[in-house]
Amino acid sequence: MRSNAVSTLHDFGNYENYLQRELYDLVKDDLSIFNFIQDSALDGLWIWDLENSDNEWMSPKFWNSLGYSKEEVPHRALFWQSIINQDDLKESKELLKKHIEDPSYPYDHVMRYKHKLGHIIYLRCRGMLIRDEEGEAIRLLGAHIDVTKLVKTKDQLKKQVERYKHIIEGTNLGTWEWNIQTGEVVFNEQWAETMGYSLIELSPISVDTWMRSLHPHDLSIFNKALGDHFEGKKEFIDCEVRMQHRNGSWVWVHNKGKVVSRSGTGEPEWIIGSHNIITKSKEQIDIQKVFIENAPSAIAMFDREMKYIAHSKKWLSDYNIKKENVIGKSHYKIFPEIGEEWKKLHQRCLHGEVIKSDDDCFVRADGSKQWLSWEIRPWHVSSGAIGGIIMLTNDKTKQKEAELRTKISEKKFRQSFTNAAIGMAIVGLDGAWVEVNSSICEILGYSEVELRQRTFQEITHPDDLDKDLKLVHQLLEKEIPFYHLEKRYINKSGEIIHVHLSVSLIRDEEEKPLYFISQLKDITARVKAQKKLHETVYQLEAILDSSSQVSMITTDTTGMITSFNRGAENLLGYHKEELIGKHSPKIIHDAKEVTARAQELSVELNTPVDGFEVFVAKAKKEGHETREWTYVKKDGTHFPVQLTVTAMKDNDEIVGFLGIAADISELKSIQKEMNQLIEVTSNQNERLKNFAHIVSHNLRSHASNFRMLMELFNLEDSKEQLMEQYQLLENASYNLKETVDHLSEVVVMNTDEDIKLEELSLHQFVDKTVKGMQGLADRAKVTVDNSVSKDLKVKAVPAYLDSIILNLLSNALRYRSEDRESFVSFHTQRQNDYIILNVEDNGLGIDLKKHQAKIFGMYKTFHKHADSRGLGLFMTKNQVEAMDGKIEVVSKVNVGTVFKVYLKDAKN
Repeated sequence: MRSNAVSTLHDFGNYENYLQRELYDLVKDDLSIFNFIQDSALDGLWIWDLENSDNEWMSPKFWNSLGYSKEEVPHRALFWQSIINQDDLKESKELLKKHIEDPSYPYDHVMRYKHKLGHIIYLRCRGMLIRDEEGEAIRLLGAHIDVTKLVKTKDQLKKQVERYKHIIEGTNLGTWEWNIQTGEVVFNEQWAETMGYSLIELSPISVDTWMRSLHPHDLSIFNKALGDHFEGKKEFIDCEVRMQHRNGSWVWVHNKGKVVSRSGTGEPEWIIGSHNIITKSKEQIDIQKVFIENAPSAIAMFDREMKYIAHSKKWLSDYNIKKENVIGKSHYKIFPEIGEEWKKLHQRCLHGEVIKSDDDCFVRADGSKQWLSWEIRPWHVSSGAIGGIIMLTNDKTKQKEAELRTKISEKKFRQSFTNAAIGMAIVGLDGAWVEVNSSICEILGYSEVELRQRTFQEITHPDDLDKDLKLVHQLLEKEIPFYHLEKRYINKSGEIIHVHLSVSLIRDEEEKPLYFISQLKDITARVKAQKKLHETVYQLEAILDSSSQVSMITTDTTGMITSFNRGAENLLGYHKEELIGKHSPKIIHDAKEVTARAQELSVELNTPVDGFEVFVAKAKKEGHETREWTYVKKDGTHFPVQLTVTAMKDNDEIVGFLGIAADISELKSIQKEMNQLIEVTSNQNERLKNFAHIVSHNLRSHASNFRMLMELFNLEDSKEQLMEQYQLLENASYNLKETVDHLSEVVVMNTDEDIKLEELSLHQFVDKTVKGMQGLADRAKVTVDNSVSKDLKVKAVPAYLDSIILNLLSNALRYRSEDRESFVSFHTQRQNDYIILNVEDNGLGIDLKKHQAKIFGMYKTFHKHADSRGLGLFMTKNQVEAMDGKIEVVSKVNVGTVFKVYLKDAKN
């Protein structure tokens, strides 16, 4: 086959290159050759006869890529080898040798050709061996691709990478790459050197190597920056963290990075970034922070996001910031009222501008106004970049308010000067009246024009002038800041006017005297009143000393005793020398009584009252107070007094207090006797009133019983029935007599204060009452059962016991139920020192939820009945309690009632 193929190619002669023809045949016969050409031949195709190495065919496209036409180049290897880079040619031959020896070793490399115009063309050459039947390489089929642009781009990229590499190395910037999906990381040497290591020393390197180096407190900061970037809140991963150095110290680094690729699902994949050592910058910032924190003025340091880095104490006080820690918090959150205008100023400063103002007014969130002078300027990190801003402010609010107050004060002074009720004047250093108001003219009797023509020396009383001039001299020499003086002027009519004079001196900015401000208050009336008061005091002292049984004590406004008359000495046993100027009246009062009164007054006046105020608080308010007190003598003896305290005044101003007290011991004794007599009389009246109720109620019960028996007697026809009714009438008559006898005993008892209890048979009293009421019971068809033991005895008043049983039985009969067979049962039980008499019925019952509180009240009825008066239970309760007992009730509506009467057991 080989010989046929060769001969066929040779036959083409000059008309067609045999290798070209051979290639056509090979393409037709061998599909793999066609595929190779299709995949590789973009910019030229060639075939090389390895047996005749000078013979080679190149496609026209190949030569066109080098600037030649097919007509001007021979198909000889020597030609193309002459325009190829010789180093590349040598490499090509070595590559061919390896490919021939090992077909799996690819013949694929880039070679440099010289273009016809002289520049270099880069062609990628790929070859495929064609072997004969014995496996010998006879041809090399090749294909070219022009990769000039690609090579140049790679060269440029390589140069750029090298340049960046040099920049990174020059700036000592650590770089990192992190595939967050696989955990793969790539670091440069500078990254490792940050911590004092080489990359080899840190091997094997993983993301854990990085995370372990972070300060525990900063791990959350890094994770937050990472999360904010992933969520789109931040354009970059940007944070400052600490990494542990090989020597154990912590190195501050500024980490900055960005996601550069994402997975098919949109998840972050590759992140690249850098970190830069900023330890020195941090140290500089720490120094600045210390300076700022201890600065006497209001200074604050912010980062680029306007978060607090440091502040002075004055900053907190000037802006009333009460939060314990604002470091790391936004300035705009601390002061939400900051507007967009200020935020724009901050941004200008963050771009390098220094901005200041001498006078600005800010309205705070609470509506208050604050005046400031301020300056904001950027601060820089060690690299020169702007790290944030420093704000210096001076709170001028007080100064502004002072200026405003001064203006208002000046206005008010002018108004006050003109319209003041007291005399006011501006006086020259020579004593001349420079300016006067109408009040001073009225006091001195001169017109404004007349006063301006005089000096204060000319109208001052001669005896007071030297004293006044001496004080003026001291004021001018700065020995005193002002002075007050009571002095006399002589008015236009020649009369003496007493005034209270206040003088101050106004100086200029150089402390040179300008003029005097004088204020005059006319005290002529007060001086005259004081004179009269002194005369009155002399008279009062004579009266005080002459009163031998009435205590008269005066005090000053603080409570110190200022006078103590002979009457006070006689009543209390003290000598006036022991108390005057040494004690308050508290020493002669009962301490417990004073404390109690203090509490009363504190509540009454709605303000705390104690000490001396206890005695004078009402007098201050009302002019005087009269009440009873207990005085304590020097020997400790107590006695009652009626004390009147009066406020002593001078021109409506309290100057002291006068206390006048009289011993009311005899009056108290008489009053006590009268009260006791009234109490006895009241008790007797109550007993008589109770007696009247008993008489009315009990006799009414007997009368009802007699009426019932007489009605029955008139209805009976047989002698036996008449005798039975007669017997009942006789029993009722006997019970009435006994009731009258008991009421007579009550009359006797009502004249005596002590109630005498007798030993009585409870069974007999119940039996007697039941028999006496038998007529009513029979007519009402009520069965009455007396189950009280015959040997049971109680201690009671007969009339009261009789009345109690009668009342409870008559009530049971009266309020029986018509719907069932009725009964009343008397039975007892013992409990401690008492016999409990239970009076039980199955009548209408009482609604205790409704009537519990008033069941034993006077005139209280609980059922509609013509004979009800509301006195029975009231009397019963009073009678039981008079015998040291008690009464209880248990009842249910339409079921029945049980009254429990506690009576003293005779055995005890």
